[in-house]
Order: sequence, then C-alpha cells, then structure tokens
Amino acid sequence: MSSIRRRRVGILGFWHETNTFSTSPTTIEQFREFELSAGSALAEKNAHVGSVIGGFLDATHFDLVPIFSAGAWPSGPIEEDTMGELLDRARQELIRAGGLDGILLNLHGAMVAKQFKDAELSALGLVREILGEIPVSGVLDLHANPAPELIAGIDTLVSYDTYPHIDMRERGVEAAQLLTTVLGGTPLRSQIRKVPLLVAPIAQGTDLDPMRLLQARANRRAKDAGLHRVCVIGGFAYSDVTRAGMSVMAVHDEAHAQAASEVLDATVADIENHAHDFEVVRDSPSVAVDRALEAEAHPVVLVDVADNVGGGSPGDGTALLSELLRGGASGAVVPIIDRDVAELAQELGEGAVIETSVGGKTDRRHGTPVPIQGHVVRITDGRYRTAGPWMTGREFSMGTTAVIEVGGVTLLVMSERTPAFHSEQFTSQGIDPTRASIIVVKGALAWRAAFGRLAGEVIEVAGPGITPVDVNALPRQTTPMTF
Repeated sequence: MSSIRRRRVGILGFWHETNTFSTSPTTIEQFREFELSAGSALAEKNAHVGSVIGGFLDATHFDLVPIFSAGAWPSGPIEEDTMGELLDRARQELIRAGGLDGILLNLHGAMVAKQFKDAELSALGLVREILGEIPVSGVLDLHANPAPELIAGIDTLVSYDTYPHIDMRERGVEAAQLLTTVLGGTPLRSQIRKVPLLVAPIAQGTDLDPMRLLQARANRRAKDAGLHRVCVIGGFAYSDVTRAGMSVMAVHDEAHAQAASEVLDATVADIENHAHDFEVVRDSPSVAVDRALEAEAHPVVLVDVADNVGGGSPGDGTALLSELLRGGASGAVVPIIDRDVAELAQELGEGAVIETSVGGKTDRRHGTPVPIQGHVVRITDGRYRTAGPWMTGREFSMGTTAVIEVGGVTLLVMSERTPAFHSEQFTSQGIDPTRASIIVVKGALAWRAAFGRLAGEVIEVAGPGITPVDVNALPRQTTPMTF
C-alpha cells in the first residue's frame, strides 16, 4: 500500500455538453467564465465542492497533480480556434507536470468542436501522445455520447448514476478507487454497446421509470456476473452526431470480459424492449398556462423543456411569458436571459419604470421579443454560492441581474446563461419561490434537485426551441449508429 500512496496521479478535465442545433458558438470566453484552470488554481476551485474533480481530490492516497480543466455551460459547437487553444494549454500543462503514474480524467462525453471529428478523443489522444500508455480512469456525464474509440483508449470509465446529477463527486471518488485497483496490479478494461435510440431528457430521470428499472436490472446482472461496474447512459439527443443515442458501459477485469459482453448484450435488449416507454407527449404553452392558472396546488412549476439552458438553449424563450401575461397571471416568476434589458435596468436604477422588449433575441426558434412595462425592483451582480446538490459549495454568476415586476409577473432577467440547477438563483435575488403561484424553469429534469420538493404541481411544456420534447423534430443530418 505504501507504494500506491506515492503514486503521482494527474487530474485533467474537458467538460462541455454541445447542442449542435444552437446558433451560438462556444468561445474561449465561456470557458473562462465557468472553468479554465490549471495547477493549484484548479484544486482551489474544486476543493470541498460536489464536482467530479472535487471527488478526484478526495483521493489522498495519491500524490495528486492538478493539471488542467476546461468547462463551459452547455451551448453550441466549440469554435475551432477555441478547441485548439484548450488543447494547446493542456499540452503545456501536461508537459509541465512531468512523469505521472496515472490520470484521472473528467469528460462530459457530448463535446463537439468545429473541425474536430471527436473533441474528447482528441483530448485523450493528447494524453497518450505525451504520457504514453499510463492507466487512465475517467468519468462521463449520464448524457454522454461516447464513441467506441474513446472507451477503447481508457482503462476504466464510469458515468453519473443520477439525473438530476447529484452524484458527481461520488463518481470522481469511484474513478479514483478504480485507478487504485489498476495501479495495484489488477488490469481493468471497459466495454460499450450503443443503442441508436434518441431520448428526450425528461424521459431519463433515474428515480423514474423506465430508467430506474433499467438501471436496477443492469446492476443485478453486473453483480451476478462479477463485474466492477455497469452504467446505463441516456445520451444527448440534441447533438447531431452519429454516436448520439443511449449506451451501456461495463468495467471488468480480464477474467470477466465475456461475462461483461453478455451483460451488455442483455441490457441492450432490455432497452430495446422498453423503447416505447421513453416516448413523451406534453401540452402546448397555451394549454399548459391555462392549466397552471386553474391549478389549486401551488407553486405550479411550468417546465420550459424546449428552452432548457442546461441543454444548450439560449434561455430567452418567450412562449410561456407571453401566455402568462395574456392570462393575467399573478404571483408568477419567470427567469429569462437578456443582457440588454438587464443593463438597461441597471442604468435606470432600482425603483425606476422600465419599458422595453424582453427575450426572443438570439433567434426566432424560441419566440419573439415581448413588450413589457414594469418597475425595476432590484439590481445585483448575480453571484451566489450554492448549498444545493449540484456542485455543492461552488460559486456561480448570472452576470448583471435585474428583478422586474410586470403586472403580476416577476421577471428575473440575467445577463449570463445560467441553468435552473439551484434555488439560490431566485433566493439570492430576494425572490422566495415558496410564495410564488407559478414558477417557470428553463430546463428538463435537473431543476428538480432545486425545486422539486416545493412544487405543488409540475407541468412540462412542449414549446418551441432547440431542446424540444419531440427530439425527432430536429433537422438531423446524421443517423445514430449501433456498435
């Protein structure tokens, strides 16, 4: 054990969920805003935080070497020069790190960069080029679209077990434990099978069927077969790549390769037999808002599925806002991304009357701008630190943020795209969600970790946008493959 304690293990990360249908490319600035760190700064940013890298840092039996991590909120394809810069910086830091015995690798699995066939495979290739065939243990998001070449190049790979994602730190710890096994002299490998089934995120909740039962049956098979791990990965349907779709992945030792193959085949068959259970149909914005206005249990959470910021949408969709204003809603809270309006409110100041148009400015796929006249209630820098289960303890920023009252609707107008992952998004701005009659969340399921317990009723909405309920409505250019 003493020799394992002295092992030098590097920490490296490339994390981005890419919505290829977005018209907003991802630039280096978006990585700087979320995470673009190296060395001690990387460790400081993730220490005592519920992130994958926070879990890596718990592996105190290693001599840990934080190397480099790049992460950005989900958005459009990464610009070619941005991806090139990220790889160049990672290269410099890997060389600076010197000799390593292993790597802990944090990937998303649905990263797409312009002019790169597979961005994450390029990152792994960089590791192999500089460090050779040292053991690598990695973590993927549950919404990953991994290619077989990626799995073949990594010793052990696991994905999040939960959606909403509340086990990120635990999966980092698990990856470090698997690396300990490999460095201790027991070779481990990963296998994968792909199912070309595109599933809307709202059908992927792991505490709901069919995912709950699929995972449970897969775990029983893996335990009976003596495998180290099996993962059922929901995939990311909003990425137009051939590797999109559901996946099943297993980690095993050399003696259980055939058993792992049989478990994967059985789990693929299980998914195919229950494919119809993933089909979803939801109400239109007008029907959903009418239901919300008539509801008796409050607050009603209106889920703007097609403008899911956590899936790469712009967050400035106006379909639900338009319907709430039309219906004369009272006590409704609506978040929306609109830098111009937030900055105008800041210029006017708290207490001022504001008359402008809000939202619908990124494209015309999420509604048109809505004219408003209201009062500026509060202006802040939009910073908050979360105590919630998604990246617990980390600080986030919504940029310049304005709270504007428009009749019976409270608008939370943010400058920066921020997913509905934390209740502090509201409470830090003086908005008490427990007192609202209606709360709009621009998400799919991840919002439930923050607001699920307080919801009197939940209404998921099939509105316009690039993360639609009907994933087959998107103009795909590729066909998901099987492997």
